[in-house]
Amino acid sequence: MALLFLSAALAALGGQAPAPAAPVPMDQVSPEHAPAELDRLLAEHDYLTLGARIREVSRQADLVSDLDWLKNRTIEGNSAFVAMLYSRLLWGASEQMPEAPKREWRTTAAMMTLYAQAAINIDGARCGDRSAPAHRGEQLLGWNREVWPFIASLTPEEQRTLVEVAVMVEQKTAPRRDAAGDLDFLCRGGLEETQYNLTHGSAREVPKTPGTIGRQIVLSGDGKYKPSERPEAEWRAEASAKRAKLGSDLEQVIAAFTSARVKLPKPD
Repeated sequence: MALLFLSAALAALGGQAPAPAAPVPMDQVSPEHAPAELDRLLAEHDYLTLGARIREVSRQADLVSDLDWLKNRTIEGNSAFVAMLYSRLLWGASEQMPEAPKREWRTTAAMMTLYAQAAINIDGARCGDRSAPAHRGEQLLGWNREVWPFIASLTPEEQRTLVEVAVMVEQKTAPRRDAAGDLDFLCRGGLEETQYNLTHGSAREVPKTPGTIGRQIVLSGDGKYKPSERPEAEWRAEASAKRAKLGSDLEQVIAAFTSARVKLPKPD
């Protein structure tokens, strides 16, 4: 198993796919899955469309192209959302594989999930709204509900190797992430945006979800909210402190799942 983890580490850091695949000619890739089109969505921070586009992939050529794009953009240090998409697509693509490659792909998916956890935790230090990053952490927990039991089922040695690899990937991508920030993904959905929408948007009542109590109100903003950012000296100091204990923090997350102290949220 250690060799598989080493393979996953080399895949993440060196840019090789977890299981080599023949290059896909671009004329076989659908226009909506072309790397340039996915780059456009990422540059525009259109995470809703990007997530739906990759989630709904059905053609083999598009799947291979999407995986390659997600791998490259993750290792470049783009949004934690890209790592989340990569992890989930790897896991889904492994479903029909023989046991050996399935385990390797799922190992890589698990490592990418831990890396996404690290990126959310560290990069969220930039958010002026301190309540916002926790929402992305909760989203990650329910993002791929099978990956956490898989991680919990591994031996302590295997879990430690996963953590070491995730820390290596975080170190590799840190310069780009620190330079670019990830405000549009990590710093939304908190109290600050809610208060903004109360002032600048509209509210409407919607039918209650079965089992809920009281009225359900949906807030709609005017589309002009911009997440605030903490002073650079503050967020850099916090990010540095989080990096210093990243390995132990990830080990604690794994330990919580291994001991069944954590209940997964409902699927998003």
